[in-house]
Amino acid sequence: MKENKRLKLTTIQSLTHYGVVIFLSFIVALTGWSLIEIYVTGTYSGVRSGGDLVKVSLPFLILAITFAFIQYRRLRFKEFGLTYSEEEFQDAIQRTVNDLGWRVENNSETFFRAVRPWNWTGSWGEMVTIIKDKDRLLINSICDPDHFSSAASYGWNRKNINTFLKNLNDVLRNQPEEIRIEESVNESSSRRILIRLVAYPFCIFLIILGVDMILEPLTIRTALSGIGAVTVATIYLYSDIKLLSERMKKKSPNR
Repeated sequence: MKENKRLKLTTIQSLTHYGVVIFLSFIVALTGWSLIEIYVTGTYSGVRSGGDLVKVSLPFLILAITFAFIQYRRLRFKEFGLTYSEEEFQDAIQRTVNDLGWRVENNSETFFRAVRPWNWTGSWGEMVTIIKDKDRLLINSICDPDHFSSAASYGWNRKNINTFLKNLNDVLRNQPEEIRIEESVNESSSRRILIRLVAYPFCIFLIILGVDMILEPLTIRTALSGIGAVTVATIYLYSDIKLLSERMKKKSPNR
């Protein structure tokens, strides 16, 4: 990882990290097989034409390629040139644990890993990895691949890195640890609004498309892809709306 500056995941973690890509690719593959049956083997028994199948699968293909590129880039480490002692590093880690609630899983002389657990703040949790090298740090934060597959951290990956670096710089400048008051997460921030403005309509589109694929007299493969589309979109909408509901309850005054 130090040489390539890329985070290495286990097979299961990779499947989770690329989960959204795998799901979208699965739908494309089902449609692609139907196209093979139409134009190659001549065994297609469905009712949609080849052109219709291409139109249905094209948005999923574009999204699969887009998310594959995004998830691949997220495995890169960010490099920071810093001179620090082990004691200073550990002091910065403890401050970040206090700030963000990191759960430390590995803390050796050359390697550090922590997880910020899910706590109704817009993300399912993140995995933070730090490689310590002479006069530099390699840092990476991604959505936790040991839990639910997620394509958005709602800014927490950036916050994990920036908070730790700020704490380390404060330690290097001999500044005392700040007493922080827990900040409420602003669910109306521009980033979250932008994500939901894109995600919600797309989920509704998936549900409508999936229902249409299920109700039409299609092949088994097309029906399965429709069920998958409806399931994933419904789970995302339910989880995000439930998250918003819980945040609103916490913000409302006690009665």
